[in-house]
Amino acid sequence: MRKKRCIFCNSLNTKRYGTRSKKRNTSFGKRNLYYQRWYCNDCKRAFKSNQDHPVNFSIQIRACELYYDSEVSYRAVSRQLGIAPYRIFKVVNALGANCKSTVDVASELKPRWSGYLFIDEKRIFIKGVEWFLLLAVDLKTQDIVHWELVSREREDETNVAWFLIIIKMVIKYPFKGVISDLLPEFFGTVRWLLPGIPHQFCTYHAYRATEFYLKYHYTGGNRLWAERFLLITRIICRCKTLSTALRAIGYLESHQDELRQAKLIKRMNILRIRFPNLIKRFKDHNLLPDNNIVENVVKQLNQKFKKVVGFEFYETACNSIKLLVMRYRFHTFNSLGYPAVKLPQQELGASFGYKQKTRLSPSGCRYISRQDSGVLCGLIMKDALLNWLE
Repeated sequence: MRKKRCIFCNSLNTKRYGTRSKKRNTSFGKRNLYYQRWYCNDCKRAFKSNQDHPVNFSIQIRACELYYDSEVSYRAVSRQLGIAPYRIFKVVNALGANCKSTVDVASELKPRWSGYLFIDEKRIFIKGVEWFLLLAVDLKTQDIVHWELVSREREDETNVAWFLIIIKMVIKYPFKGVISDLLPEFFGTVRWLLPGIPHQFCTYHAYRATEFYLKYHYTGGNRLWAERFLLITRIICRCKTLSTALRAIGYLESHQDELRQAKLIKRMNILRIRFPNLIKRFKDHNLLPDNNIVENVVKQLNQKFKKVVGFEFYETACNSIKLLVMRYRFHTFNSLGYPAVKLPQQELGASFGYKQKTRLSPSGCRYISRQDSGVLCGLIMKDALLNWLE
């Protein structure tokens, strides 16, 4: 008879100690599930043997690939691997908990960033409560610099300030410019914490906010001036030169009485406040007029989150986000159809690049090679890859 090791004293001097039953809710209704009890003759204690045998590391990697790359559920992964869905969840959650944070990655790999940072947020539900995922993405490399999960009640300037302080002081990001949407928390915090750094508002969000207000909330009744105000806002947001934007805002300034009669003076005041941050792109041409890059990154992360109704615990949500972010940052670069190349240590770069379909990434590419059931993450520089291709 094969004996079970005691979970208290690790002794093998054990014997069977009867069975117990417990009612469980199954797909066929409530059923009595029986399990074996054991008794240790050394420590004189009864225990239930641990039935969860360790899962091979290669199986763990395969489970994560199926769960994230194939975008299937835990049950679909369990049917392919023959492992219970709850054990698949425990494997994925454990790997997420062991992932390095963005601070650890920055301190060990020392990425080379452009200095122009996108900031955006995304809604995530935990037990039906709305939380926000703050996300910072570099402009040139499209690498996720840092992320933070904050509650809806606490998405104020304090959390945004702490988020930027970690990026500036701990990660030591070389700030040259910031691009964000129209949240007032971003506006006030960047101006206070990063003085002298140009802050560009997303012109797409500015135009859509005005369009939404005039379509659903405008009650002035003067549709002619409403359409004219929307047209001039579009010109300011999409013009190519600074002189055009100044002439457009000057036209609205010279027609204050008409705007007041059309009940558009409040929207004019909002546009006047936002205008200095809408034209920062003309003073620094590295600043983009919109934050489509970070929106694309959020869309890639959302490919998994949109199929998840919500998370049960805050730690589970953080582990899943951490693993998903690491998968995005170190995903295999194979868009060109060439195999991953293992280069000498002196040729390995430390800058991240975003996987593109038609050309090489701006700063380099990524690959993952496996050796002795371990994952060796490397970053291939663009020049080294081109030399190999030649």
